[in-house]
Amino acid sequence: NCKSMKQLITLLICVVVSPLSMAQSATDFKIRYETFIKGDIKIIGNNILNRKEKRDTPNDPYNDRSPKAKLNDEFDMQYIDIDGDPSTFSSSSANFAYESAGGGKVAYAGLYWSATYPYAKGQLKGSKNTIIDANREDASSVLLKIPENNTYVPINGELIFDGRTDSDLKNSAPYVYYANVTNLLAAANTVEGEYTVANVKAALGQVEGGSAAGWALVIVYENANSNIKKIITYDGFSAITNDAAKTFTFSGFKTPEAGDFKTRIMGVTLEGDFNMMGDNVSIGVPASGKTTSLETKLRPNQNFFSSAITYNDEMVKTRKPNSENTLGFDIFRMDIKNDNQYLIPNNATSLDLSYTRSRDRYYLFLTALEIENNPKEITQLHRSTRVTKLTAKDTEKGYYVIVGVFLNINNVNNRVEEMKKWGYDAQVYYNRDQVLNFIYVARYDKYEDAVKKVDEIRENTEIPDPWILDVANYD
Repeated sequence: NCKSMKQLITLLICVVVSPLSMAQSATDFKIRYETFIKGDIKIIGNNILNRKEKRDTPNDPYNDRSPKAKLNDEFDMQYIDIDGDPSTFSSSSANFAYESAGGGKVAYAGLYWSATYPYAKGQLKGSKNTIIDANREDASSVLLKIPENNTYVPINGELIFDGRTDSDLKNSAPYVYYANVTNLLAAANTVEGEYTVANVKAALGQVEGGSAAGWALVIVYENANSNIKKIITYDGFSAITNDAAKTFTFSGFKTPEAGDFKTRIMGVTLEGDFNMMGDNVSIGVPASGKTTSLETKLRPNQNFFSSAITYNDEMVKTRKPNSENTLGFDIFRMDIKNDNQYLIPNNATSLDLSYTRSRDRYYLFLTALEIENNPKEITQLHRSTRVTKLTAKDTEKGYYVIVGVFLNINNVNNRVEEMKKWGYDAQVYYNRDQVLNFIYVARYDKYEDAVKKVDEIRENTEIPDPWILDVANYD
């Protein structure tokens, strides 16, 4: 059951379904994070399924990018599990490092995991896909290990999309989950290093159209040596086909008045098959009237999603395993060529990013923009109040003004004593699920009162980033 069969199935779907049913294979994309910041955004991640073949285990990198390279529906796909921990059934890792001098401070972190998961296991018998194990377990939780801690932290996700009940996608049943992990990373003393995600669930063996899975961690960080940038991330879900393209309009920025400036685009997709031509990403800029298709040495403009994790023209190799062919999972991050501001001019205020496909389909669930902004056009930098929602039954509902989140109890005690010097009697809430200590100076029933306290803390102390924890208790 090779990709030719997959193309035929896709063609038949396009012929027989109405535009209304095609539109159902999506979750509306919304802005997940938006900020002006002196800093950068990076996306790290890895696939978590790989081929099992002869002497090659799933933990061995798959590097075939030749014209005859097999695709994921031609392999026995099995879990990667690199952590040596018998309590996990799948795991892979990727490294994070700051890109410029001076390091950084985490402002935001979001974890995504995604897979095709119609059932637990399938097998190819002759030319027919057969279900071996029809079970499909809950995929809403994973484990995350950060550089500072050698133990896993359980992460519960927010469902973005599940294709199991979608008439067009039920045979592959892709899902996407998201979790805000800013508190975990912002509280860490060590951010650079290896991140491992475990227990991502996916279909094993051989399934119709192939099985693919992976995870991505978005990290936005402050760096005082950076130029001011506008960063916007969108997430949702869209099955990109020749009948269903997706265009994003990024706005709310203004490029510098003169001179060169940097622009980066990034994104994550599932089922972008190597050697399957037809997928394209393009940028259109109203201010210049120009449109161009994106491409790099590893991402031709008519095969942009080709099962790779890349930054510009290079494979990202700081991963375990560091496969060059990730069998249906893509992460890209690239600088936009803009010599003499030919494409994106000075004083531009918007751009359009379009994802298209002329053969087969791929699944898009995350895209982002980073663009240098005119510093004169920033009226408020680093002054917006961050709000994080938390469901908990072991503390009172309300809006908590947070002045620190730490793993280490010594850091907790130091911050409590520090707040006493400024005249605040700080309290500590320990959340067992996240294994974190939240230090707060007040709890309010009204959001507006909490915002006023945040402004007061900023004015009266040297705490740079007080924020609000919105705790809601549910039966």
